[in-house]
Amino acid sequence: MKKPIKRISAVTLLLSLCAATLFSGCSAIMNFNGRRPDLPANPQSFEKHDAGSCNMMLIDVNGRTYAPFGTLNGKIENSSYRECLGYVGNDKNERVYTLSEDPYDNYLVTMNVNGIMEQPMFWRDFSTNGEAIFTPEYIVSKDDVEWTRTTGCYSEMKEFKINIDMEADDVKEISMSYKVNGVDCGYGGVRNAVGGLKNPNGKLPLTKGEVLSLSIGEVALYGKFDKNKPFDAECRFSVESTDGKMQEIDYVYKGTVKLGDEYKVTLTGNQKDGYVIK
Repeated sequence: MKKPIKRISAVTLLLSLCAATLFSGCSAIMNFNGRRPDLPANPQSFEKHDAGSCNMMLIDVNGRTYAPFGTLNGKIENSSYRECLGYVGNDKNERVYTLSEDPYDNYLVTMNVNGIMEQPMFWRDFSTNGEAIFTPEYIVSKDDVEWTRTTGCYSEMKEFKINIDMEADDVKEISMSYKVNGVDCGYGGVRNAVGGLKNPNGKLPLTKGEVLSLSIGEVALYGKFDKNKPFDAECRFSVESTDGKMQEIDYVYKGTVKLGDEYKVTLTGNQKDGYVIK
């Protein structure tokens, strides 16, 4: 039996990024083909300019000012280059990209595409100086003095988590839709990572006795609510049984929570008699 995984489908992730786009202005384009994107049809040229008050160069992109922040920690995949925005100065080989793992566009990366041993440089929105923000794990800070000591990074997005004790039979997937402060913010699900020749229909049930997790992540709050403050959560659940039928659960979680909190419920029942969350 393979371990259940938290499912974030391409559609779910795209919806989350689009939600961020509506409120923050950041791009929701995804790089699905695994190739580093080429220049767009009408690329922009971004000029580096002196910060004046501190010893660093800056780049202004889409109304935000970015400063050099970090270097590569390990390896970055081509699929992490989400969108090519343009190039630096007059050098069309020094490209400016957004990052697939950063829906907030707090970071940009520049890369010389003609350099054989060229390493990417990561730029960070200078307005985040002094804050701890989500940072893809392949970025490591250079610890430049211009970034204050309170400037931090964390590589796992904060979330409010609902843990589900799995005591039901015949469950293929558990899903959750949720509202934050009365606003529809997203959905997610958990199922077994199965398929292929041995199980083409993906009907392997979730395992009784396991604890499964569904969550509201900070990306759902971005641009709409302060992720550092409590919020009102409303979560509704449904189950897809192994016969392919969807069943809505007659249970709604409502509470005032904050990112980092956890709550625990138990799922019981079967596809014949229905499912119950307590």
